[in-house]
Amino acid sequence: MYGCPMPRRAALAAFLGFAPSLLLLSEGRAAAPGLALQQSAVRSSAVTVPRVALLVVSQPAASGARAAIAHTDEEAYRKRLRDLGFEVWTIGAADRPLLDRSLRDAAGRLPEEAQVAVFVLGPSLGGTDDLYLVPADAPTDAGQRPEMLEAEGLRLSDLLRRIARRRPRDLVAVVDECQPAAGGACNLDAAAGTSGASLIGAERAARRGGSATPLAGRASLREPMLAAMAQEGETFLQSYGSLRRGLADSDLEPRASGTLSTSFAFLPQGFFSGLRTDCNRIDPNAEPTSLRGQNLDPALRACEAMMATYPYARAFEDRLQAGREQRAYQRATASCEDGSAIAAYAAAYPAGRFRPLVDTFGLDCGRTRDRQDEARRRQEDEARRRQDEERSRQDEARRRQEELERQMAEARRAQEDQRRRDEERRQQASQQRTTIGSNAGWTLNYSTALLEVSPLMNDQYDTQKESYTTIWYSRQHGQQVMMYVQVSPNQRCGSAQQFITEQIRPRRGQVTRAQDVTSAPLRTGFVLEGRGTAITQGNFDDRSFYDFASVRRDDRSTITNVGGRFPAEYGELYRAELLRMMNSMQLPNRDVFANRCG
Repeated sequence: MYGCPMPRRAALAAFLGFAPSLLLLSEGRAAAPGLALQQSAVRSSAVTVPRVALLVVSQPAASGARAAIAHTDEEAYRKRLRDLGFEVWTIGAADRPLLDRSLRDAAGRLPEEAQVAVFVLGPSLGGTDDLYLVPADAPTDAGQRPEMLEAEGLRLSDLLRRIARRRPRDLVAVVDECQPAAGGACNLDAAAGTSGASLIGAERAARRGGSATPLAGRASLREPMLAAMAQEGETFLQSYGSLRRGLADSDLEPRASGTLSTSFAFLPQGFFSGLRTDCNRIDPNAEPTSLRGQNLDPALRACEAMMATYPYARAFEDRLQAGREQRAYQRATASCEDGSAIAAYAAAYPAGRFRPLVDTFGLDCGRTRDRQDEARRRQEDEARRRQDEERSRQDEARRRQEELERQMAEARRAQEDQRRRDEERRQQASQQRTTIGSNAGWTLNYSTALLEVSPLMNDQYDTQKESYTTIWYSRQHGQQVMMYVQVSPNQRCGSAQQFITEQIRPRRGQVTRAQDVTSAPLRTGFVLEGRGTAITQGNFDDRSFYDFASVRRDDRSTITNVGGRFPAEYGELYRAELLRMMNSMQLPNRDVFANRCG
């Protein structure tokens, strides 16, 4: 929405029932035309009333170097103010009608009884009786033609007067840089008018320092003002004193209204201790006994995080240092076994508040070690005597163990010999193979020692399904083992994967392999392998399964499905036999159900 043209934006606002300046309530670029609101980043118990900072950047960044600096300043002030508990409202650069509407809208939306801080960023013009904000469409020579200010600029006093109608608890303003128009002056009292606001600002100096010393060039008030805002408990009046010191010998001269607030502070006293953070759980004056068993790591990490956000917060720095010393004390007194922790505390905190306790702990550990060494010597003498006795018993037990191991080794050798003989018999059985064929045109060979063809399913033709089915069972394990070849019409004329997915997969349990397999250049295939075949609806046994479907590339009319089911414990034997059968399988050059798929 930021990039849409102004007429379109205004039309959309009218359609939605909002003013154009309210369309920019987002986390986007805050200094774009209109009003952008961002919530405060933290809450502190030291802040008991709403706090709102209104940042006004009236000139677009592209209009000049000074305006670009103002946009950079807005980002810095916005972050600092949100970190100090302010809700930040930014009014970006716009032409005079939109800027005026945005200012009126912002003033009307302010909560009552709030603390309000106004920041006018970038150059403003000092007239004969007021300070003027310079809209984006104002002529570049407006400062040289004071008669144009009333028509082209916006009075700062009008904005402050409208804010005053909301009965703010405190109203302060910071004018980044006032440039006197021809015949005008930077009169902050005139800008405050009857609003009761306290104003701080600066005016670009034309003078040079004493003895013609060059002045330090400052791009804006940002750096000294941010430093003044970071002083906990410092009132607005005291902030002006800090600002004057920060601008000494620079080309910006501080200005202020006749009276400055002593009740408003950017950073109230107790703000940091009022934040909800584990860092505040660290008590710099904690008693040593209260530190026993206390986990300080979360609080220390919180302090490090708060220092990253508030590098100027002495309160968090003090708690961080205190917490680190407390953790070093915990480690030093945790165990007499860790002498390095005692030495580390003494080196890091030679005058630490726990140093006497750590030294006493170290002495006690030394006396305890002496007693332990004497007891250990006595124990070692007794242990050597017992070791001699135990060694004799162990020698006898070793001899018995060696004899037992010899007997077990002989038993293992006998078992291995028996396994080898069994394997040889299985190898011989696997070599006894015969060839079988089907009216569907295929042939393959199988082990007659392992398998036998089912009398009821020896190339059985099902007239209803138009399928040829051959089934083998195990000679040893019966119908627990079943190998099969089925040739049937490809009713959906789909791929092998589609057939497996629709016809086979729903009747299978856990799948460990599902992938395309190319069995021959003229055919495509898909294999499904895993464990668990359907017994009833939703019920699966624990047998392993292997299913392979194949179709011709030039004519998908026929599906050839080869597969097997067998107990998982015999999977190595029967899976190998199934693969040998598949490798020996020869398919006809022309399928039995040819030309059904067009």
